[in-house]
Amino acid sequence: MSYTQALSEYLAGTTQVAFAQDAGITQASVSRYAAGERFPNRDAAEKIDRATGGKVSLALWRAEMADRLGLGEAA
Repeated sequence: MSYTQALSEYLAGTTQVAFAQDAGITQASVSRYAAGERFPNRDAAEKIDRATGGKVSLALWRAEMADRLGLGEAA
């Protein structure tokens, strides 16, 4: 499962506004991340990890970031 898919599935149980407030990021950012229009930086990914209780984990973010950088499983 991709990071975007995991976030989208998590958000199905809440509103973007409420989640953004819990995570300490903007609703616009949450919307863009969930739609796959943008990929969060590490700081935002850490906030999302904490706000989801690890359901959208930093480990998943790291793996996808490594893939996006062409590092695959080397990272």
